[in-house]
Amino acid sequence: MKIDGPFEGERIVIRSYTPEDLDFCTGMWFDPENGRYLSDPTEEHVDEVYRKALDGMERSADGYYLIIELRESGERIGTCCAFPDREGKVWDIGYCIHRSRWKRGYGGEAVNLLTGWIRAQGGTDVTAEAAKENRASCALLERCGFLPVRESSFKKYHMDVSFDSVIYGKKL
Repeated sequence: MKIDGPFEGERIVIRSYTPEDLDFCTGMWFDPENGRYLSDPTEEHVDEVYRKALDGMERSADGYYLIIELRESGERIGTCCAFPDREGKVWDIGYCIHRSRWKRGYGGEAVNLLTGWIRAQGGTDVTAEAAKENRASCALLERCGFLPVRESSFKKYHMDVSFDSVIYGKKL
């Protein structure tokens, strides 16, 4: 799905993903450091099924794939996504900031901007999953008002790598 138009924060803009963003996205997601705690695989574990899913992200009927850009320059610095339930009330989100922009507050700004947009769409609750050992992401969610709801786990696609995780929730 695509958003009606970009939405802006103080320093960033969030817009719909386009196929021209694919190399930027996979460059982050497949990177062993940048994508360490994502469910996405590293490059050598990408198969045809996964590649086909990437090639159709802009047409997803299940959710929104979005690009985070710097407001001043338009430089891409990250990605985020939002998946509503059937009623459009409970949304699950994800986010990834390029490692060259870590520890500058862009992740928190993106999460807050995204949750504000979800509220405007009629969402009442937001969830996000973070690997327990990804302390930075867990702390970011808590700073943004998310609370731990339950423990879980996830596995990287087609890899023998799994993480214990926390599902966080926030009432809007």
